Amino acid sequence: MRAPLSPSLPSAPPDAALGVGARAPSPLLVDPLSGEPRPLLVPGRPTLVTFLRGTWCGDCRAFLERVGPLHAEVARRGVSLVGVVCQGRHWVASWLAVNRQPFPLLVDEERTAARAYGVYKLLGLDGVNIARPASFLVDASGRITWSYVGRDKGDRPSDALLLERIAQLGEAARAP
Repeated sequence: MRAPLSPSLPSAPPDAALGVGARAPSPLLVDPLSGEPRPLLVPGRPTLVTFLRGTWCGDCRAFLERVGPLHAEVARRGVSLVGVVCQGRHWVASWLAVNRQPFPLLVDEERTAARAYGVYKLLGLDGVNIARPASFLVDASGRITWSYVGRDKGDRPSDALLLERIAQLGEAARAP
C-alpha cells in the first residue's frame, strides 16, 4: 500500500528530528524480502538507524555502498546497523535481489518511522513523500545518544564520524 500524500500529514521542519536523550521509537516495519513485520530496534542492543529516501536515490545507494563495508566493524563494536527505506516493499525487494546488503533494510512504506523520528518530508525540490537523510545512534536502553540529519539529499555523516560516535557509545556503556 502506498503512503497517501495528504496535507494533514505535514513535513517535519528540519529541526524537528528527535534529539539526544529522547526515547527512540521502535515501530513495526516490514522486511522487504520476507514481508514479515519486524521492530526497528532490538531491545537491549545498541543500534545505528539510518534513513534512506529510497533505492532509486543515487545518493542513498552511494551511502549504502560506503557503509556496507563498515558493517563488520560496527557489529564488532556490538552495534546493530539498520537501514529504513521510505519506499514500497516490492521496489526494495527487487533492488535487494541484485544488491545484497550485509545489514537489514526495513521498509517504511507508510512513513511511520520517518514521522516518529521527525525526518519525514512530504514535498521538496528533491522528492515527494520521503525521509530526510538521517542517522540516529540508539543505546541499549533505547535512548538516542547522537543524531545527524542531512541538510540535503547527499549530506551524510562520514565513516570516521560514525565510528567515532559508536566508540563513544561503547565508552559510555563501560563507564561506572
